[in-house]
Amino acid sequence: MIGKVFRIFREKGGVLKALELWEWYESLEPKDQKRIKYYFSLKSIKDMRFPFRAKHFDTGEVMNPGYTRATLLGTLAQTALLDGKYEDAEWLYLRALELSESPYEKHLILNDLLMLSQKLKDFDRMEKYARMDLELFEDYKEELKERNGGSLPQINAYELMVYLFERKGDKALALELLERFHKEGVPHPFYEEVKRRLTA
Repeated sequence: MIGKVFRIFREKGGVLKALELWEWYESLEPKDQKRIKYYFSLKSIKDMRFPFRAKHFDTGEVMNPGYTRATLLGTLAQTALLDGKYEDAEWLYLRALELSESPYEKHLILNDLLMLSQKLKDFDRMEKYARMDLELFEDYKEELKERNGGSLPQINAYELMVYLFERKGDKALALELLERFHKEGVPHPFYEEVKRRLTA
């Protein structure tokens, strides 16, 4: 019994310890624990740039992991996505979203969820995640601008939401959104063309 307790205690290391994820991890269903551990192991095999081996998931001493809790789960979600496991990818992205600590992190995760939704051609999912991202815009725009050299880059959620409004026949909302983000300095690759179409 003492040996078992010692073994369990000793094994509470690795990336889970470094990112203070043990309590969260142990609160998950066993199948979800296995899912996370599987993609960590898969990434350690497939991605030569990933700084960890499979054993570093929950054992050993890991210093300066180079990830936040959200970005670690986000990179595992990308591994699932590349492996064609879209349900697992979405689940991991959503867990990353729950653990994200800044609006900018949430924006990055929601952008990946949008790309997943586009790959699935799921318009309901596209609208859901695009709306979530645009609702956070005021909170992340300054950091996004700073990280992009002082100007705002293209934002997938903005372009996609304009398209979805137009697709549903709501040209007024599409135009309002197009103009709002244009004034904010967010580029749209087909701004003039879309504006002509919406005002025709």
